[in-house]
Amino acid sequence: MTPAQLAKVLLVQACEEHDPDHKFILRYEREPPRHGNDPRDRMAAEDSMRAGDARVIERAEHIVERLTQKHPVFNSAFAVLRIKTPVTLLIGCALVGGFLADPIGPASHINLLNFPLLTLLLWHAVAYIGLLYSMVVPRPSRDRSQPGLPGLVEWLLGLVVKGRLSRLRSDRAQSSDEQQWIAASLATYAARLLHSSRELLLTHARSLLHVAAAALAIGVIAGLYLRGFSFLYKAGWDSTFMEAEGVHTFLSILFASASWLSGIPMPGVEAIADLRGTARGNAAIWIHFWAITTGLFIVLPRTLLASTAWMRKARLADAMHLPSNEPYFRRLLNPYRGKGLLVKVLAYSHRVKEGDDRLLAFLSDAFGVLADIHMGHSVQYGEPPPQFPTDSDRGLCAVVLFNVAQAPEETHSEFLEELKTIVRGKGRPNMLLVLLDCEAYAQIDHEKRLRERCQAWTTLAKECGLQAMKYRDPSGPPDGELQSLPDCLWPGDFRGAQ
Repeated sequence: MTPAQLAKVLLVQACEEHDPDHKFILRYEREPPRHGNDPRDRMAAEDSMRAGDARVIERAEHIVERLTQKHPVFNSAFAVLRIKTPVTLLIGCALVGGFLADPIGPASHINLLNFPLLTLLLWHAVAYIGLLYSMVVPRPSRDRSQPGLPGLVEWLLGLVVKGRLSRLRSDRAQSSDEQQWIAASLATYAARLLHSSRELLLTHARSLLHVAAAALAIGVIAGLYLRGFSFLYKAGWDSTFMEAEGVHTFLSILFASASWLSGIPMPGVEAIADLRGTARGNAAIWIHFWAITTGLFIVLPRTLLASTAWMRKARLADAMHLPSNEPYFRRLLNPYRGKGLLVKVLAYSHRVKEGDDRLLAFLSDAFGVLADIHMGHSVQYGEPPPQFPTDSDRGLCAVVLFNVAQAPEETHSEFLEELKTIVRGKGRPNMLLVLLDCEAYAQIDHEKRLRERCQAWTTLAKECGLQAMKYRDPSGPPDGELQSLPDCLWPGDFRGAQ
């Protein structure tokens, strides 16, 4: 999926979610075009998920075409994708800025211990340590919202995108409701586009910053050499705490690579001692050392980092995919999900009707129309888990349904532990889902008792290493069940069922 395709899908999602009554996008407009003998229909038998993604993209393009005809303002929504950074101009400005930033000044004296390029090297050393830390420390253990360069870049990008969209106006809106719908849809679209493209945008920004840093360093060195043809630069040093031996050791370490590459030997302690006080020694050798050191420790690493970031940006752009765990996309992808998955509903110590349309609809939304869903199997209190059919070609999801009207006991914990052992022992990735049926308390409108009992069941599930999901919870948000599903599946979301 390309960034442009993802943008269209997210725009359609925002427009549809803000139009639940089909007032602005009619039902027939939401239907994708049908093709009699589409090769993607044949592909569906072989790769249902890829076919599903293709259908969702095609549907979004179809709806966007109609939206932009009725509301040209939506055409401008994609302008944010065409924000181009003038890389050549950026490099040119960095080069000119580095050239004009005279690191020596009108006195033409180079202080070997207080040279601006030394500060630049130290700054880059700190930046490299920060990059190394970000690679070593795992992402989940770091706060993504912490202040710093990524947060600043993300804030600036968000400001640009939302600023672009906030200036959009619809010339053909027929009512205030329509205007509100357009404004709400665009705001939601902008937020989701930034969230989905966060890593891509940050990687692009990092690559530009690396390029600018390398160009700035090149400009500084170029300006230093060009001024050296017209002015006589002299070098010296002075220090309250260091003597000639210490300065010699420091400079020998700092310029070791430059001395080795250039073949110019480092001046001895006596030569360093002669430079103490007013600058009076010719600075040519030190300019050569600074130029080579800057190239080795600023220009070369920054160029490599920029190239790496640029390649990662290309990979991220190619790896974009639908946020298929969201309820909106689960429903759109329903006809293509669930192939090769057996969903077995185990109602513990109560009955579930085979024709329970709501439960069947929820499981179908959760796992897909192609899943083989079996309902109505009850497990009596104290009984062990049933044996599941052994089929190496199919995955399994055992759905345990507890009635929150019952009090959780140790027997339930033992049942869940045995069931975990069975699911773990299957020959391929399998899943376990614990559902807490809140319907009994919902009918008598006992909200406090419902919260207490759900908390007790949730605690029991956590002690077993599971996360229970509330089902038919009257106080829950719309689509809350589907939204929390990926976090409640044990041992994890089964991508094969997507």
